[in-house]
Amino acid sequence: MATEEHQRLANIVKNCHDNLRQLTKLYGAERAWQEHTSAQNAAQLKEYAAAMQQLAEIWETNTNNKELQARSRIKWTVDYITKYFYTEGIYLQKRHREQRLLESYEELKAVDCNYMIEPRDTLRVLDVGSCFNPFGNTPHLDVTAIDLCPAPESNVLQADFLYVELDATLTQPEIKDRVVSRLPAGFYECVIFSLLLEYMPSAEQRLLCCQKAYDLLSPEGILVIITPDSQHVGKNASIMKNWRYTLAKLGLLRVRFEKLPHITCLVYRKAISKELAQHWGSLHREHCITEAISIPQDAN
Repeated sequence: MATEEHQRLANIVKNCHDNLRQLTKLYGAERAWQEHTSAQNAAQLKEYAAAMQQLAEIWETNTNNKELQARSRIKWTVDYITKYFYTEGIYLQKRHREQRLLESYEELKAVDCNYMIEPRDTLRVLDVGSCFNPFGNTPHLDVTAIDLCPAPESNVLQADFLYVELDATLTQPEIKDRVVSRLPAGFYECVIFSLLLEYMPSAEQRLLCCQKAYDLLSPEGILVIITPDSQHVGKNASIMKNWRYTLAKLGLLRVRFEKLPHITCLVYRKAISKELAQHWGSLHREHCITEAISIPQDAN
């Protein structure tokens, strides 16, 4: 059962999300986002950031408890990144599978492929909507943590991911006074969206976030998405199918799906060929699937 403090913090987060959705209904997503991120709303954003940090500390405490470890979004993410690039070499398994698929599709046999250089000792990671940089102390991860409003006294950089520019000529983020103005395209082995997409008030904005993630990833890099979900595994199956199709059209193929008690954990990989991912998506498109990143709250 949640304590009074836990409930208070959760209400701050919920109210912030509700306010943004109400603004979206009134003015549309673009204007709503501008008002939400304006200087006039700075106090609410700071309150939200502080509440999220305290909630995360509650969620991730008692790390000696095996059940809580199993539910930890942070531990799950680090474990899968490690398996993908190092201990299990999943990226090689997926590469070989995609090569076989390319050979089986007659119309794609002449398509060029992009292969990742063998993983380095330290992986470049972009954590979007980071709040307090929970992955920053992981030894084999070089984390760039950004957030619309970083938590107090954190080492997180400020950036509005929807509007930050991408530049393929950069070899590191462009930063001034701890504000990110540009990010290096094709630079990161991993992009993390942990509880990020639900913050965005429209399907179009979520799709833009995913498109940017694709552009920021190096070949065979991965996008890790953690999304809140307390329903049974089949409840949101149609939404997850829609995501899978939509991200395939961007060039991202799903490599992992796991339902934990209160979250769903997803991993998408930047395919060795964008055409391959798009072709796969077209072949597996089901009736009523559309190209959108919708969430259950959109129906409310």
